[in-house]
Amino acid sequence: MYDWCTIQGPRLLLRPFVAEDVRALTEVQQFNRDVFMSVMPERGEQFYTLAAQSLAIDGDRRQWESDRGYAFAVTWKTSLIGRVALSNVVRGAWQNATLGYWIDSRFQGRGFATESVQAVTSAAFGHFALHRIQAAILPHNLPSLGVIVKSGFYEEGLAPFYLNIAGQWQDHRVFSLTVEQYRRTPGFVLQAETDI
Repeated sequence: MYDWCTIQGPRLLLRPFVAEDVRALTEVQQFNRDVFMSVMPERGEQFYTLAAQSLAIDGDRRQWESDRGYAFAVTWKTSLIGRVALSNVVRGAWQNATLGYWIDSRFQGRGFATESVQAVTSAAFGHFALHRIQAAILPHNLPSLGVIVKSGFYEEGLAPFYLNIAGQWQDHRVFSLTVEQYRRTPGFVLQAETDI
């Protein structure tokens, strides 16, 4: 297991989710339900409850403890405004993870997604000792495509029928970044913690 860690950026603090985040996370998910509908997997009513979001936080912590994934709460000032995660971590010869991120629609358009991706990328290649990160983005999701390009990722190509999003198997543009291609963005401070 890799130590818990926080990442301080120029404006944002990224930290592991804690049980006390459940109300704020549920509120953000409820508020953004319609906004995220076209770019996320289908979710039933249960997803938008305190109980489901509590289970999600517990699941994120278990993933971290087993070196399977690393999810961070994106916080600005004292508000939880998003989530960025390295998921599907595979060790051995691959040392790879998939990258996912979202920002509350009330805070979009301010560069917070880009700062979050750059922060977690610095942790991926430093703290978590990964070799490669992959992101898959819907071709029509122009804001997310902008974030990934600004963050230095390279396009690998189109993956047909890659993920089931909004109830349909949809094509995705696949991007990646390896430690050899990575150019460190200044302004991020990672603090390892023995417990969170």
